[in-house]
Amino acid sequence: MTHLFDKIHPNFFNVLSSPNKRMYLDCIFIIYNSVDSIEESFQGDREFVVQRLIDYFDDLADEEILDASEEEKTSTSRQKANYVINVLKQNGWIGEEELGDYKTSINLFDYSIRIINLLDDIKHSRQEEYTGEIFSIYSILKAFNIKEGIGVIEQAYLKTNNLIRKLKTLKANIYRYYYDVTRQHDRKDLQNILEKLLVEYKQNFFDLAYYNLKTTDSLPRYKRPILKEISKIYDNVETMDELAHLVMDTKKIEDYNEAFDYLETRLRYIADSFTALDNLILDIDRKNEQYISATASKILFLTNHSDDIEGIFNRLFKIVLEDEAFDYNSILDLSQIKNLDTDSLYNERRKRVDSEPDELVVPDDFISEEEKRARIVNMMKNSRYSKKEINKHVRNQLNGSNHIKASQVKIDTEEDYIKLILTFLYSKSVNIEYEVESLNQEVENNYITFTDFLIKGKEDKSYE
Repeated sequence: MTHLFDKIHPNFFNVLSSPNKRMYLDCIFIIYNSVDSIEESFQGDREFVVQRLIDYFDDLADEEILDASEEEKTSTSRQKANYVINVLKQNGWIGEEELGDYKTSINLFDYSIRIINLLDDIKHSRQEEYTGEIFSIYSILKAFNIKEGIGVIEQAYLKTNNLIRKLKTLKANIYRYYYDVTRQHDRKDLQNILEKLLVEYKQNFFDLAYYNLKTTDSLPRYKRPILKEISKIYDNVETMDELAHLVMDTKKIEDYNEAFDYLETRLRYIADSFTALDNLILDIDRKNEQYISATASKILFLTNHSDDIEGIFNRLFKIVLEDEAFDYNSILDLSQIKNLDTDSLYNERRKRVDSEPDELVVPDDFISEEEKRARIVNMMKNSRYSKKEINKHVRNQLNGSNHIKASQVKIDTEEDYIKLILTFLYSKSVNIEYEVESLNQEVENNYITFTDFLIKGKEDKSYE
């Protein structure tokens, strides 16, 4: 069995675990960008690369960038640049080639290029887009012909596998946001939650991936035609026979059954993937709703410091969870009822009694007017954050106008602040009469700083 370190240098990851890993990673990206061109093809003149590294070390001249043992070996920026190149060469990141005329080139290995690309994607939090993925699979299969049949099936198979991988990554990415939100326990974490939701999550999930998956590249639009094209190939005995012989020629497979199995496996994978794709997208929808609900609940929890029963329990739970030395026995008395056997499976039989309902008579003075008003206020308070109430709140804010900026919404109380947050959260839900659009502009409203967004009715297109 092939081992990973049969392909790459055994010390390849040492530079990423070094005390100077930040500096090494910066230099790796500098080298990568220096040799990444059409003309050079990841091969560049050593002196040019050294000069780029010298510029980097000159900018960091006042900072401590090497540990004590390595600092003794280097003093000038050129020595540091050459030192880094030698370290990366010794650990298998780069190689050197003599070109003659006293010229040397620095080359990147194929595995180095792949890992650097991956590190760059993680560094910049790039989310893979889905525009045209399903449509391209449909287009490839639609253009199927016997002559190019093997290439068509191979491309459709690879693109289907890539699509499944991207959707699984998307689901995992939503879980990362959900995990980050559930770790926030302090009121001061509220700003971080809002930034992740209103900026990072919106840009990386809604704008790039989810929107395209639900609109231009939606599964229901192309699923049936794709499955139809696959069935047209798979169910035609003559076509499958010709393709199996082509597989034997192109893939150098001598056994006909092996070639036929190679072909059948790819066709069945495409068909099975698109048959099961509905469940994967449904899981993504559920995970998205779970994240939105968790974020809304966390925001309401962190902002609820009222004196009602919910606010009191919030503060009580915080005390118990945050203070390990807190003696909760002075507040709570937990005990086991001794006269019940908790291990018994016996349920006592009870005689069935048919009850007869009595007429309900409510005296006129049973509930006072003051108590009625108090109960009505309490009921309204419990439902003031529902989607229906937020819809009504937005209508009142618009007040007949086509749109309004979040920065223009009046925020005088904590309730106004919560309703503004829920206005954004509920904008993607069903039965909502408005939509929001990020304006990518940081604003301040009553000492609260956030990214401004536009609130507009669903019929309003004038702002566009």
